[in-house]
Amino acid sequence: MTIKVCFLIMNISNGGGTERVTTMIADGLSKKGYDVSICSCQYGENTLFELSPDVNLFSIHGEQIQNPLFRKIYCFNRIRELLVKQKFDMMVAVDVALYAYLYPLQKVYNVKVIAWEHFNFFLSPNVFVKFARCLAAKHADCTIVLSKSDYNNYRNNIKHIHNLQYIYNPLCDTDTAKANISAKSVIAAGRLTKQKGFDLLIDSWSQVENSCPDWSLHIFGEGPLKESLEQQIQKLCLKHVYLEGFSNDIESEMAKSSIFVLSSRYEGFGLVLIEAQSKGLPCISFDCKEGPAEIIDNNVNGFLIEPYDIKAFANKMKFLMENIELRSEFASHATDKLYRFSLDKIIADWDSVIKQLCK
Repeated sequence: MTIKVCFLIMNISNGGGTERVTTMIADGLSKKGYDVSICSCQYGENTLFELSPDVNLFSIHGEQIQNPLFRKIYCFNRIRELLVKQKFDMMVAVDVALYAYLYPLQKVYNVKVIAWEHFNFFLSPNVFVKFARCLAAKHADCTIVLSKSDYNNYRNNIKHIHNLQYIYNPLCDTDTAKANISAKSVIAAGRLTKQKGFDLLIDSWSQVENSCPDWSLHIFGEGPLKESLEQQIQKLCLKHVYLEGFSNDIESEMAKSSIFVLSSRYEGFGLVLIEAQSKGLPCISFDCKEGPAEIIDNNVNGFLIEPYDIKAFANKMKFLMENIELRSEFASHATDKLYRFSLDKIIADWDSVIKQLCK
């Protein structure tokens, strides 16, 4: 019997890492014979990322309800109606906060539920997220986190966890072209939000631009902070920082660069780092929670910097920009451990978890 799986997400139409990896997992499971759907709480009629037509897209259009409380009630009722109509065997809450919608349905409708954490344990933007995280850990059929370190964070901070596993986010790189280590170009990518720390990166770049006038910094992504970042660039009189907007072929952009930088204040994992490594790029990252320390081998294929240390970040950028031999050395080790993140392996891990829960 074909297993019917539905991923419940806030809005699959967004262009972030969560949406990208959700389409990758959904697509991979569909190719393995699962009947896969993605349901968005808001918008979500399409996706910016490649997705098989065999994957069904639903939206319950919660954006139509203005009152936050009424919107939650509306979303819950629509999710329940969709579950009853489609008869899903498994529902995956993409973000543990969404598990709160599924918890009441779990027993009543005999549906298996996975809570999929996309941020690190210590990130709790509000009390509700803390509550939902504990609720999921104790009652979801399985809670999946993105790293070994976050697995330990859960184990050390929540008692009576029902079923906890970690599965890395997958790497999917169909472009075999490697980065041009001689290119005088630094690249960064992510949504233009406070989380990604592009304001910190721009401040750091301001300390190196005059010393390396033939180098440029290219930031790919869209988001609510675009205008403030543009103003910051102008205020600092930076001539070689470019906000490039969203790219649906970030791998090709990486191949034109010789250094990748991650300035995030926090991460759930840091998928973009392994994408950069797959292109043979040396990486510089703040050692933020959670993810970069499991991906970058410090002083082997990149640098890990104490979080928020803008001066140290600038010094390492300048050092690497001025040292092509070191860039080449880091590049030679960039792909050493990427086998851990292969799409086939990650899909096999998901396949194993779902079949075990649904048997």
